[in-house]
Amino acid sequence: MKKFLSVALSALILAFGTVFFAACNIDPDDPNDQHGDNPGGTEEPVVADIYAPDGAPALALAQLMSEEMQFGGDVTYNVVDASTIQTFVTGREPQAELAILPVNLAAKLLGTGETYQMLGTVTHGNLYILAKTGDTQITQANIKEMFEGKKVGCLQLNNFVGYILRTVLNNAGVKFEVRQDKEESNGTMDTAYLYDVTGTEITPAADYDLMIAAEPAVHKKTTATSLKVVGDLQALYGENGYPQAVLVAKKTLIEESPDFIGNFVKAVDANAEWIKTADAQTIYDAVQENYGATPTFAVTDLTAEVIARCAIRFEASVECAQSVKTILAELSEAADQTFTVTDAFFYGLEEDLTQS
Repeated sequence: MKKFLSVALSALILAFGTVFFAACNIDPDDPNDQHGDNPGGTEEPVVADIYAPDGAPALALAQLMSEEMQFGGDVTYNVVDASTIQTFVTGREPQAELAILPVNLAAKLLGTGETYQMLGTVTHGNLYILAKTGDTQITQANIKEMFEGKKVGCLQLNNFVGYILRTVLNNAGVKFEVRQDKEESNGTMDTAYLYDVTGTEITPAADYDLMIAAEPAVHKKTTATSLKVVGDLQALYGENGYPQAVLVAKKTLIEESPDFIGNFVKAVDANAEWIKTADAQTIYDAVQENYGATPTFAVTDLTAEVIARCAIRFEASVECAQSVKTILAELSEAADQTFTVTDAFFYGLEEDLTQS
């Protein structure tokens, strides 16, 4: 197993505790245990509905879905439209035992850690800037001149995508204004004007100077139209991107079935390496078959380069808690609302603090 995976798994084992594996009679190096064919322990088989939005979050589960991993239980994978993911983790009896959702939404809905806890981050930025021509690339050095006075169409302006765009502009000292009226054209040359758009509105014919979209749909746009990628929001934010999508699990499931959780997380971690070289058709089929609809990307969009630009990797809660808190503070300022979490939201953090 590659060095990256070995380091990540070592940190993960520490996060869950050495006793975790010993008590459950799990061999962390046994692939049968990872896939649930030999789960060990005396736990009752887990029945779990797992939900992930279409796009990069779903790719974070691609191997698990492709191989129909059950982890000794009865697991159902569900890929859903991104706009509906919150409905599966809310209500009196939430449907999802595990789910992937944007970090700000997870904080807003689940941040107390009472019902769900965050197991870790699974994607770290897959957002790019499109324009009708690719003459000039947007960098930290020229971001002000490239955005000021421009009309910017942004996917999900009032969710994570729009909030991270505003954060990047804030950090660069770019003045911006959110506009509701797409017909409004008056403005000044020292302000960027942001508009909420749908994926179908991101076209060469659109009346926007710049447009913000997410991989792997970005590749689909640039191959099907004349749009060009002119900027990388992750690079504009910072060298290592930012926590974007997080994996959460019901607290009761974590407490009652720790071996299931441990094996599930190991598989999500392993998926990040698997997907780099997996067959594109296999990846696509895994998503499509668990979606029941056409994904926002095609088989031809799943190139090695595009997969890399989806920034899929697992970081356990105890490793990324501070970066999550940092991005939530920045998103709160940019969105003019509050996204906060308690330490109880991060699985293993309180135990780690106690032991340190």
